[in-house]
Order: sequence, then structure tokens, then C-alpha cells
Amino acid sequence: MKIQKHPIIYCIVALLSLFLYTSCENKRDDSGTLGGMWQLVEWRIADGSIVYQKPDTTIYYKIRNNLLMLQELPGETDTYFLTYYHLEDDYLVINQPYTIVRDSELDTIPYTIDALRKYGIPGNGRLHIDVMASDKMVLTGEEGTLRFRKY
Repeated sequence: MKIQKHPIIYCIVALLSLFLYTSCENKRDDSGTLGGMWQLVEWRIADGSIVYQKPDTTIYYKIRNNLLMLQELPGETDTYFLTYYHLEDDYLVINQPYTIVRDSELDTIPYTIDALRKYGIPGNGRLHIDVMASDKMVLTGEEGTLRFRKY
């Protein structure tokens, strides 16, 4: 009587595949329309005047999962701010920011939220989401109105 080895091998491979699939961590971006790279195109304060007008540099908000990266380019490309955020009703709420400095003794240095004012982030870390579309975003806070385009 001949024993078939193939069904046993198929069962072992199927169980091993199932085990590996269930042990994998889900690292997909779940930030929806908010996720991606946003370029600041206009920053106005309440009286209508433009605050940020540097033709040789651009501010970027890079959003993935619950992380927000703030960077001004060109500039010190090895230095940027990284912070966690969460959504609260129609607000983007910024938590503890860190700056990332490569080739230094401490590559992650904590800062206060006030250090993010040059990126339009108010001292309370709250930005109201006025407009959120696949290609544009408008945020309003104590520092003014920020208009972005998806980059």
C-alpha cells in the first residue's frame, strides 16, 4: 500500500502560511485623505496679510499613520521635527514634538510645541480642519490659516 505524502506536505505548508500571515503586523497607512505629503502654499493671518513668503524655501507636512513630520526645504535637510498627532472632532491635535538631528550625540531631542510656530502650529497644538480633500487641505489655528496642496 502506497502512502501519499503530498497531502501531508500541503497541510503543513498551509498551516505554516496561516501562522506567518496572522503574526504579521499591519503597517499600512490608515490616515485616509490626511495621509501623504502636503506643501504649504499660503499662510495668512486674521487681517489677511501673508505671513510666510520665502520664495527659496517651502514648508512640508508629511503625514503617515499617527506621525507628522515638519520640514522646511531646502534647508537643513538632516534636521526636521517629528511628532505624534491625533484627530479630535474637526481638529488636528499635535503632541510632543522631537527634532531629529543626524550625526549628533543625541539624535532625538524633545522640544515644546512653541518650537513649531515657524510651521504654523499654534502653542496649544490644535489646528481646525476647514477643508480636507484628496488634493488640498486648509487648516486654521491661532497662527492663521494654512493652505496646502498635496505634493
